[in-house]
Amino acid sequence: MLMTLSSNRAIVGWVAFVLLAATSGCGGGADFGESIVVPAERHARFGDGIRQGKALVLPAEMSFNVTDAQRYSQGDASAEASVEDSGKARCSASAQADGMSWAEFQLGHVFTSGEQALDATVTFDVTYRYNLSVSEDAGLSPADMFALKVYIRDSRRRVLKRMMLADWEPAKGPTAWSGTQSPSFDVTFEPDVAYHLVLAGRVKVGGDADRSTGAEIGVDSLKLTVAPR
Repeated sequence: MLMTLSSNRAIVGWVAFVLLAATSGCGGGADFGESIVVPAERHARFGDGIRQGKALVLPAEMSFNVTDAQRYSQGDASAEASVEDSGKARCSASAQADGMSWAEFQLGHVFTSGEQALDATVTFDVTYRYNLSVSEDAGLSPADMFALKVYIRDSRRRVLKRMMLADWEPAKGPTAWSGTQSPSFDVTFEPDVAYHLVLAGRVKVGGDADRSTGAEIGVDSLKLTVAPR
């Protein structure tokens, strides 16, 4: 069995490696991509500008500090995943015969509010595309999936907001699309708590003797706006 697992940030310790391989490789629940860990020294603190009523816009004012990507394949399959701190990301997977593969990315930012609470509106402007394909005269499998979502999670591991932008399962929705979505959320950033504002994507496919399958999600741009209210 061929197994590849990679990340653009180091995973600390063999235990973390095994857990990531085990949990990411099975299923495609709504909580995928929410177990990321960003060291405290990389958290951004809200500055005086946002306290004085000025919106903070990323990546125009600072590069994203959540830029993770993972991939896995076994058998006759391949997977790719990449993330850029300028706001681009991609994951793709393909499989045939006995192969299976998945790929994921997480892109966004971690903030701490500092000593004072902050009421703000968070907007994710996401321009993206997706595609799920299967060989001619073959049907899609329940194991084939792609999903793209935004979420806000705090350092107490509470998911405060979550919205699926794309979520495919057999007999539901188109298998190809491109465009822009801009979900917004009202959030109260509490003092001395870290908040993850993240866009996460995942694809997973399996092959068999009669078909080959491929899936891809490409994010052309992510703009994240935190506007005080």
